[in-house]
Amino acid sequence: MIHHFADRALRDAYRERASASVAKRAEECAADGRLDRESWQEMSDAGLWKLPVPVRWGGSGGTWWDFAAAFEGIAAGGRDLGFSLSLVAQAGLIRSILVYGTEEQKEFWLPPLTSGAVGATALTETTGGSDVTRIRTAAHPHQDGYLLTGHKDHITNGPTADIALILGRVPEHGDRDITLFLVDLHADGVSTGPVENMMGNRTSPTGPIALDQVRVDAHNIVGGIGGGIDAVYNTISLDRLLYGILAASYLDPLLTEILDYSRTRTAFNVPIADHQYVQGRITDAKFAVEATRWVSYGALDALLQDSPQTSLMCSVAKYHAGETLKLGTETALRVLGHRGYMEGPYAQALKDALGTVIAGGTAEMQRKNVFNQMRRLAPAR
Repeated sequence: MIHHFADRALRDAYRERASASVAKRAEECAADGRLDRESWQEMSDAGLWKLPVPVRWGGSGGTWWDFAAAFEGIAAGGRDLGFSLSLVAQAGLIRSILVYGTEEQKEFWLPPLTSGAVGATALTETTGGSDVTRIRTAAHPHQDGYLLTGHKDHITNGPTADIALILGRVPEHGDRDITLFLVDLHADGVSTGPVENMMGNRTSPTGPIALDQVRVDAHNIVGGIGGGIDAVYNTISLDRLLYGILAASYLDPLLTEILDYSRTRTAFNVPIADHQYVQGRITDAKFAVEATRWVSYGALDALLQDSPQTSLMCSVAKYHAGETLKLGTETALRVLGHRGYMEGPYAQALKDALGTVIAGGTAEMQRKNVFNQMRRLAPAR
């Protein structure tokens, strides 16, 4: 994890960019329920998506630690949880292509994704929810490719994405048939949206992707027929730990605001910072933020080292992310009192935070995965 500490300049640079763009447009985009494509393009032009991509495929040849540092800057400076969640979705797609894609796929799909195109990873369906093995989307052989038909629900970036990684089945392949397909969402037979009307994170448009006999060339299968589950779990692992990195970075400036407020707001003739119950709330939030930050760093290290602990660590990071965001934003509301409860940035932050205990795999699913991984890793007796 040494790489991470060398990237303070990278983190600061993206924080400054996000403060000047994402933060200024967040309220307007939330009111409209749309992704801030202008800021998205600005971050892309600054090289965000090129950071973890090798030079041979148009990247800058950095690492995922470089991306994590830049992502922290955007989360802290942009003050827009929804926008950051859309970044998480794109990061998972890019990693899937890097890890499981063929040379041809990397050369074709990475340049647009690193240059401003918006990506999505479409796994869930109404019938399955978090259980992706229950999907019904299916591809049937046709000439030298496949025709893909199905319906994906609650997809982050779905209504606005240009490219998607679609999880489906190839029934003719037998029991091991779950497969990933790279799909141009502007192709014939694809329809997206409408945007779901959510209580929070409205700057991260979420909605359905419908596919009606969409032509997919055989060379756009990622990881081979039947290899979808392995690739999905790798993608999900990165998504989960990025939620943790996001939670800590997003809450850092919020805690600073709360601390500053507690020093100037008086009650019973003293600043409320002098009251132990206020100190307790603020320190509980700080404990949670630092625990989440460091378990997420550990999860990223485990992922990049291909550690047996990766899945467990990433679920721990995701679980803490949702709980910490909920605690941190509720702490702001409690310390700020009526000012925090009024419609505005603090109430919005709490509504946005509540979505993270569901998005990216519910807190209950993280518990289930951690328990299953503990059993798998336990020594035989």
